[in-house]
Amino acid sequence: MSRPDNRPATRERRLEAPGTSGGQLAWLVASILLAGAPHLLHVHPWVPVVVGALLVWRIMAALKRWSLPSAWIRIPLTLLGFLGVLFSYRQLSGLSAGSALLLIMAAMKLLETRGHRDRAIVIFICYFLLFSTFLREQAIWSGAYLCIGVLVTTAALIEISRYGPVIPAPTAMAQASRLVLRSLPIAVLLFLLFPRIPGPFWSLPHAGSQAATGLSGELNPGDISELALSDEVAFRVRFDAAPPVASALYWRGPVMEEFDGRKWTQRQTWQGATADRRQATGPAIGYEITLEPHGQRWLLALEMPQTWDAPSARLGATGQLLSEMPVVRRLAYHGTSILGGRGNQDADPALLDRDRLLPAIGNPRSIAFGRRLRDSVTSDAGYLQKLLQFFAGERFYYTLRPPSLGTNPIDEFLFETRRGFCGHYASAFTLLARAGGLPARVVTGYQGAEWNPLGRYWIVRQSDAHAWAEVWIDGHWARYDPTAMVAPDRIEYGFDAAMERRNETVGNPFAGNRLLMRVAMGWDAVNTGWNRWVLSFGPQTQSTLMGFMGIRHPSIEHLIVTMAVSITGLLILIGLLQRYRTRPRPDRLIAAYNRLCQRSARIVRCRQPAEGPQEYLLMLCEQRPDLADELRALFDMYVELRYDGIDDKRLRRRFLAAVRAFRPAAA
Repeated sequence: MSRPDNRPATRERRLEAPGTSGGQLAWLVASILLAGAPHLLHVHPWVPVVVGALLVWRIMAALKRWSLPSAWIRIPLTLLGFLGVLFSYRQLSGLSAGSALLLIMAAMKLLETRGHRDRAIVIFICYFLLFSTFLREQAIWSGAYLCIGVLVTTAALIEISRYGPVIPAPTAMAQASRLVLRSLPIAVLLFLLFPRIPGPFWSLPHAGSQAATGLSGELNPGDISELALSDEVAFRVRFDAAPPVASALYWRGPVMEEFDGRKWTQRQTWQGATADRRQATGPAIGYEITLEPHGQRWLLALEMPQTWDAPSARLGATGQLLSEMPVVRRLAYHGTSILGGRGNQDADPALLDRDRLLPAIGNPRSIAFGRRLRDSVTSDAGYLQKLLQFFAGERFYYTLRPPSLGTNPIDEFLFETRRGFCGHYASAFTLLARAGGLPARVVTGYQGAEWNPLGRYWIVRQSDAHAWAEVWIDGHWARYDPTAMVAPDRIEYGFDAAMERRNETVGNPFAGNRLLMRVAMGWDAVNTGWNRWVLSFGPQTQSTLMGFMGIRHPSIEHLIVTMAVSITGLLILIGLLQRYRTRPRPDRLIAAYNRLCQRSARIVRCRQPAEGPQEYLLMLCEQRPDLADELRALFDMYVELRYDGIDDKRLRRRFLAAVRAFRPAAA
């Protein structure tokens, strides 16, 4: 055969023999789309455009029977995609840059899927894209999406491994489901026993982890009124025993001591101050807080924290629980607090003098009013009681929509508008206390909690944000909440109840519908369980698990040995079960016939290998005519079922029962 005639045949074999069928290509494209969809909104806009163009190119090549691009085209395109990611992100590592690079690699690899190896590489890239989705979003829906993506990608792996036509999609999905279910026990063991670093594995720093908090380092009268519209969860609480009453749930956050006439801010020297460890007496209340990320350093605790196990946390000079690092991921910690206790506390006189300072300018009417009121009483306690009576007796109004205030906000609020939220009342009360010569400060945090009966825990939302005053009196800091004098239902029944009674928008949109509220609570309970047992599973939980196994102080070596032994035992068990399932099972009809022959052999003789049922029956009837009728009935049923082709389930059951009951006696 001449050389020119041989070239087309060789080229045709090269294109057809190792090629990708249309069904396999459809599975590959579906896997790329499913694995890449969660990343499309988080990468540069040009990345989805390029990936889409490459996918369309590959699909058109299959439909129009174009030849796939050569290396002279693929290599420059790959280099351009690499440089595009590098210049767009200024790096190749990281979640966003890595996701963009994986998307381009998967689409580019699809242009050279000439054999099984190329198709398998595309599938493995899709697996990496699916797992990186969990690094970006850890909500429970992402876990469900990951499971669906793994099933579809595994089904695609089954399809591309075939040399014949693809099998139907339901069959491929069923096979993939069986493979995933068989690997599930090993995955659970690896999740429980694989040595962990402190914190969840997927807590990688990215822009989405910087969640906005409901509180800030400063307070302008009216700021918290804007926050009260938010229904986002601030933290969740589980009490060790019976919880306190709602009016005692003051969750302490940032403390404001500096006032310039318009806004309150935290003192700049708080980091170097001595901790205000309150030596209060009374019953201790234990609780576990699961704090949502807020990007700040403060932690939340009941008003007088005594103990806590939050990592790298300390008690600040103002009684505020602080973390050394910003809270950028969900944090769970246990603490104890004492409510309603009174005890002597050590305080720096210089710091107390600073807490008496009045602003240099602004609010002259409020300061003058406070001084006149202080001159009318003889004691500090009497003066504070007069202030509370002032807020309770005058026509103040608690509202979510207070009017805007001018250059003297406290004066305008006290003597003109008299409409405000907790920030207004706490700010005004603190300024009046200072006008009377008492050290005072504003405390911000949360007040109250919402009971979730399905999850059996309490929810504190951003709408529960609150502000109150603390005054130094009789050798200790005492809490004074003027909001309780104006709107006692806010403290007793919570924010939603107070706003509902005033016909104003509440924080929780489901509060008025019992069914929707139950559904919302159920969904929150599911998310809380997901966060607590999956996302927050770390070294501490692992140590507790090992403690149940008798290992009190587990090391990495303990975890590795336990993991190796457990997985090895599990693999042996799976192998034995698989062998048992694939072992051929004997026919129950034949087993019953063999049992009949064995029992007959005890009274006459054994059946010979070449002896059929009819021959053996004749011999038995000659030797034992007293059993002839019973034996003939048994053997006739067997012959009818075995050789006459009759599939009578009722006859089969009669035969099996008769053989079990056949107990011939010796002659």
